[in-house]
Amino acid sequence: MTEQHACSCNEALASVYDYLDSEIEAEAAQAIAGHLQECPPCADQYRMEQMVKALVQRTCCQERAPETLRVRIVAQISQVRITYRREI
Repeated sequence: MTEQHACSCNEALASVYDYLDSEIEAEAAQAIAGHLQECPPCADQYRMEQMVKALVQRTCCQERAPETLRVRIVAQISQVRITYRREI
């Protein structure tokens, strides 16, 4: 990572799902986009997540999950992110 990055690798990867879904503020999205342009390992991880998301969208049915399930999944993802950050 160089001093030019507006965010660290940990910050970029912790927000990669929100970035993929366009669910973050414009300033944060811009910082992540800049980081991904300058950091090949993070860009590789981002591309992998893009492919996984595209594959899931193609192979899954188009029905919406109940909101309670969505809330539980988001909570679990958040917990995994917290654990991941602690291990790094």
